Amino acid sequence: MERSVLELGPADGTALIDVRPRVPSEHLFRTLLGAYLGGARTFVVRGDPQLTPATRDVVRTFCRRTRQPEILSDEPEVVRLSDVASEMSLPLHRSIGRMGRLVVEFHREAVASWTRLPLGGDGYWARRDDTIDREAWYIQRLAAMRLGRNGGGNAFLGPWTVARSLERIADHAVILGEEGTRLADLFGGGDPLTSLRQFHRQAMAHLEGALAAEDGPMANDVLDVGEALLASGRALSERLLPAVGGGSMVPATAAAVARALESIGRTIAYAQDIAQVVLDRSLGSTARPEGDIRHPAPLARR
Repeated sequence: MERSVLELGPADGTALIDVRPRVPSEHLFRTLLGAYLGGARTFVVRGDPQLTPATRDVVRTFCRRTRQPEILSDEPEVVRLSDVASEMSLPLHRSIGRMGRLVVEFHREAVASWTRLPLGGDGYWARRDDTIDREAWYIQRLAAMRLGRNGGGNAFLGPWTVARSLERIADHAVILGEEGTRLADLFGGGDPLTSLRQFHRQAMAHLEGALAAEDGPMANDVLDVGEALLASGRALSERLLPAVGGGSMVPATAAAVARALESIGRTIAYAQDIAQVVLDRSLGSTARPEGDIRHPAPLARR
């Protein structure tokens, strides 16, 4: 299968992307995104021999789903994009704190929808997730650019990792929202729905704790809680899912419960990764460089 060819000019931060015929749209988007995350400031997308309408659609989608790139010129054979904004000076930990609040809010909205009519029609949750992706990719981009400019290793790798984990946690909010319509048999309440909601509340408290951890002892406490929650999730799965064999839960509902349990469990696991970043930082250095994720903006607890 033919694919896009990417060349990144390290001197001026220009990504040269040659699009071969029949390249899948997903491949071109990933190539553009990879250059964006790597810190490219200019993007030159060239067609062979010309750019197709589908390729131009991908370029426009890329601009819509990321922050800053704008189309400078659009010609039959080439489209040029540029990051028109200078690098933001906002400390990365503040961006992490804002993104963390967005992700927690997104998760709670998804679970609250289980007892309401679906919101926004098909694709609603995926569109909501686009906002989270945009924030995550921007933080990763800034971290990569500052790492390249200043060095500093873990000072910027930490925020990059946390943003990635939050992006993955948001993906699981999409799953929880989409499974709401398949949990119709549980809408009257009862043990399965009550247990799922309680497990999710505990997962959100754990995530907030990971984002608020400031030092090694706090991070260790969060990691201990996470291990206990993961064990609790396994026990909950063993208790709830056999109900389908006894006929008390239809297969479609059981499948939705299984996916919800898995997504909550994965959310806890990614929050563990966030706490581990804080622990690793506390063990590695007592300094607090600009990129340190500690002291995020506090999360409102609900």
